[in-house]
Amino acid sequence: MHLPNALRLSLVATALALFGAAVPASAQQPAAKQAGAKSKNEMRMPKTATARCADSTWSKAASQQGACSSHGGVAKWFGKAPSNMTARCTDGEYWTNEEKRGACSAHGGVAYWKSTKKKAAAKS
Repeated sequence: MHLPNALRLSLVATALALFGAAVPASAQQPAAKQAGAKSKNEMRMPKTATARCADSTWSKAASQQGACSSHGGVAKWFGKAPSNMTARCTDGEYWTNEEKRGACSAHGGVAYWKSTKKKAAAKS
């Protein structure tokens, strides 16, 4: 039996309306709050992070072996920051260009800039 597309869409819309009405609004809200809280915490990348784990957490492991072992494994390995790093992107990648314009534009923006403060020379 072949149903016209308009009839199929009507049946799907009706089914969705019935299912949505069957679930109380109070049951839907906690999941949305939890998801929002988790995504907010996921984005807090430590300055010393060397890897992003499969469960969206960060690792500070010195080597890739064993990093994120309790978090589903390594999703993206960044390793140690290069000496010419000027910024760290929000997805963990390093920015090495001296030009700040457009920095990390394809990586979610700049998480933080490398400190340009020079250490004061010790007085003798």
